[in-house]
Amino acid sequence: MFSKHRDRRRGPVIAVFALAVVATFSIGVWGIATLSSSRAILTSPGADVLASARAYILDRPMDTAGWMALADSTAQLSTNAVSPITSQAVAIAAVLAPVDPQVLRARMLTALKSGDIVNGLSLAADAAAMFPTESRDAFSILRAYVTDATWPAFFQARLGSGWPAAESFLLDSCQSGAPLGTLLAIAQPIIRRQALGENTVTCIGSKAIAEGQVPAAYWLWLNASATVPSPLANVFNGDFERPLAKRLFDWHLNPGGDYREGFAAGIRLDNSRGSRNAVLTIRFNGRAMKPPVAQQFLALAPGRYTFSYNAREIALSSPGSITWTVRCVPSTLSPVMATAHKQPATAGWFNYSQALVIPVGCDGQLLDLELGNRLQLAQGLQGSVLFDDVIIVRK
Repeated sequence: MFSKHRDRRRGPVIAVFALAVVATFSIGVWGIATLSSSRAILTSPGADVLASARAYILDRPMDTAGWMALADSTAQLSTNAVSPITSQAVAIAAVLAPVDPQVLRARMLTALKSGDIVNGLSLAADAAAMFPTESRDAFSILRAYVTDATWPAFFQARLGSGWPAAESFLLDSCQSGAPLGTLLAIAQPIIRRQALGENTVTCIGSKAIAEGQVPAAYWLWLNASATVPSPLANVFNGDFERPLAKRLFDWHLNPGGDYREGFAAGIRLDNSRGSRNAVLTIRFNGRAMKPPVAQQFLALAPGRYTFSYNAREIALSSPGSITWTVRCVPSTLSPVMATAHKQPATAGWFNYSQALVIPVGCDGQLLDLELGNRLQLAQGLQGSVLFDDVIIVRK
């Protein structure tokens, strides 16, 4: 309780405060608050922890700090539902400083604790968009409600209003270790409205591949990436004519090194067939080899395919030892690959073609260039080999 001296000076202070608050409320959404409710907050009995907040408000009624302190103190004393004092204090603070980040946070937490989920999530989304320093906390709260029944309608409405933090929310969720199912649930409605940046696509796609969900990564890459060129085949960039994207489903190319991996690999221009074409070129130096050289993740549906490519060997010490293989990811199953049929093309080039069968359950695959057997890996090779037009066509 306040002293008699405090009571004598409280009358004029509250009178000034009341005029200011009533004038402010008349232009705000919280205009239903009245002088009597404000006076009740200041005079209601409570624990000693509230005394300093009340004293501060009496001296500075237009300063949100006192109202926020009062709201925080009463919220800590309430273990279940939000107390009326807390709600009223936050409402007054919202009128005095509607876009203050701490006030927004208090409104958000009060709404969520009161069961007003949609309003709480809307305030969290507002805070994330307006205040970058608040975004991570706001994103964390939003993620906690992705499985809530209110989430789909709320998120669709928020995206429909042009929420600028949508992709930042998705990327932060991926970088924070959110489960793949949560990431896809967030991503799908966003992708229907906008393309995603490569960092976001790569983060989620890499997580999907690491968990053996290659089709999910492929779906994301095809539907969300703004940089997927056309036309697109089962083997992306199989003619090596496009610059390597270095993301997800393009080639993962190891350049090697003459004194490290036993080979040097890269995309080079070749004019041996009468025109300048980009080809994959691997040069061997006789040292022990450390694969991989070239790999690409695939998302072939179960069925029968024809796998073909063009190759040219130049003074290769072990002809025919460099081959392509297709493996399931994860490797619990194995595709069936027939022996490659070799046919002369032109200028030392040959066309290789073989049947490929993807079994049911082999939802993701890895196309990998193999450098011979174990002995050849240990002893190394000499010479060079060139590849072009790597294609997989469904029968």
